[in-house]
Amino acid sequence: MKKTGKRLAAMILVSALAAALAGCGGKSSGEGSGTEKAEANKDGVTLSFAFNVEDTPEKYGVEVEPILEEFKALHPEVKGFEYVNCSKRTEEQVVTMMKSGKFEDVMTAPMAVSIKEYPNYFASLGNAEELNEKYFYGDYMSYEGQTYAMPIGVVYEGILYNQKVLDKYYGGKVPKTLDELKECCGILRDNGVIPFYTNAGAKWTMRFWDNLAVTWSEDINYANSIVETKSPWADGTPLNEVLSFVGELAKNGEIEPDTVTEQWDKSKVAIASEEACFMLTGSWAIPQMKDTAEELGGSRDDIGFAPFPYKNDVGPDNKLNVRVSEDIFVVVNKNSPNVELATEFAKFFCERISLNRGMNEIMRDGGKVVDDLKNFETMDYINLYSVPTKDIRISEMASNAQIDVFSQGSYITKYVLEPCLAGGEPNFDGLNAEWAKNFN
Repeated sequence: MKKTGKRLAAMILVSALAAALAGCGGKSSGEGSGTEKAEANKDGVTLSFAFNVEDTPEKYGVEVEPILEEFKALHPEVKGFEYVNCSKRTEEQVVTMMKSGKFEDVMTAPMAVSIKEYPNYFASLGNAEELNEKYFYGDYMSYEGQTYAMPIGVVYEGILYNQKVLDKYYGGKVPKTLDELKECCGILRDNGVIPFYTNAGAKWTMRFWDNLAVTWSEDINYANSIVETKSPWADGTPLNEVLSFVGELAKNGEIEPDTVTEQWDKSKVAIASEEACFMLTGSWAIPQMKDTAEELGGSRDDIGFAPFPYKNDVGPDNKLNVRVSEDIFVVVNKNSPNVELATEFAKFFCERISLNRGMNEIMRDGGKVVDDLKNFETMDYINLYSVPTKDIRISEMASNAQIDVFSQGSYITKYVLEPCLAGGEPNFDGLNAEWAKNFN
């Protein structure tokens, strides 16, 4: 990480920082439970905790509160937690809070800050090599041998879909090859169904297309290779091929009409109600989509999840890669008055939150897999893989080029979706020109 606060702005992929300390969007509506309202007293500790649970008492009560109560039972010195729902907190707000030093004891990690900056703000969670032996991605957010952030779960990345839509328009078949997927999208479009929901307005959702480039390449080190590449989006490269596919969807009218507004909740309704069919995302979204389908009077079985079919002639001898990806990470404030206790809680929380959020547990030994993904074990044409630690130069070079590649992926909207929705082509030349500045 850079060692001075003055250089932090150069390391993030956001336009401008807020001038004053930013809020988080308020306390969770679950705060009436007593856990969040508990305040520190002379004989006990209150830990502050920011996490992105949906702002409803039901979600909070199912996903978070039992873990907090379990930790309190093991640690009588903890009298309560001050919980903050940070689902609407922006990267700009997070960075402002970091610079001010005024943020929670434990919070979700910022995505667009170089890992080299982490020791300036966050406590070490332990030796990276040792943590990686115990946890998936235990060393992923490490610097100089120390880990500074832990994932809350691991997920499969693929396509979420509505089976009823496929039953009506594609013979009930889930596309298994790229040609089948393209054919299916055309049929859906012609029948008034939105083939793909990108959720581009939310920005963070576009990172799954960057991740798909690694899967598409069939090289687990592909992301790190771009630090040595002047033209990562040149013809024939995986990034070019994936984003060309996205561009074709846009040109063909096969994505949602509004790619500017944040529409996560609307996208769930669209797919659950058969207005749309596919979404490229992580398997953590499965329970949310099933809940929505049920709320709309449908069946949880209407929602399925499958590998993204990025090539043809798929079979046991030509398998599809499926990325086992890290989800969001959790960090500990190095200036917390209770660093040791907060560090223990962060690990405790990360070990227990995954299953309720549709993710597999992070423990390498004995970690559980969610029921919705057990069908993957019967597929003889897929190969599960994970990626190595991301080269820290990616964030530095991405910031210099103002292209948040292998981070949020919001650059895809500017360079691909916008020109293609206007009837043009992806601006790969512009991407390569900006990236080439790193080699001047």
